[in-house]
Amino acid sequence: MFKTILLGLCAISCIAFVSVANDNLAKEVLRETNQFRKSRSKKELVWHDGLSEIARKHSEAMANGTMPFGHKDFKLREKEARKVLDGKLSAIAENVAYGSNTAEDVVAMWKNSPGHRQNMLGNFRYIGVGTAKSKDGTIYFTQIFVE
Repeated sequence: MFKTILLGLCAISCIAFVSVANDNLAKEVLRETNQFRKSRSKKELVWHDGLSEIARKHSEAMANGTMPFGHKDFKLREKEARKVLDGKLSAIAENVAYGSNTAEDVVAMWKNSPGHRQNMLGNFRYIGVGTAKSKDGTIYFTQIFVE
């Protein structure tokens, strides 16, 4: 019985660790994005928990295959963002990616893509970032930008 309790505690702490690591990666994406913005004389984006939850859910849906990779149902995420921001939303954009393992790499990919680069340098105030890992270890990234 004692061994079972220890295994149960390990499982709980491992799950918590994955969640924290996931949040850390998302915060690293924010840091890399803001460094890029700063290099182009743009104001830093402000992390928003509610937007990050929306972004995380989209990344999870892509990672588990319930949503195809891409921007499908973006209008639903926009509607959720409006609720989270009490309707105060004048502009919104989204970047998604997979195939990178680090924040530095995914931001570099986005910087080299004209549309994604435009979103990262856009006139936005808030950002939500979410990541999720698929069963095969592929990391999916979502950024949501809002003004």
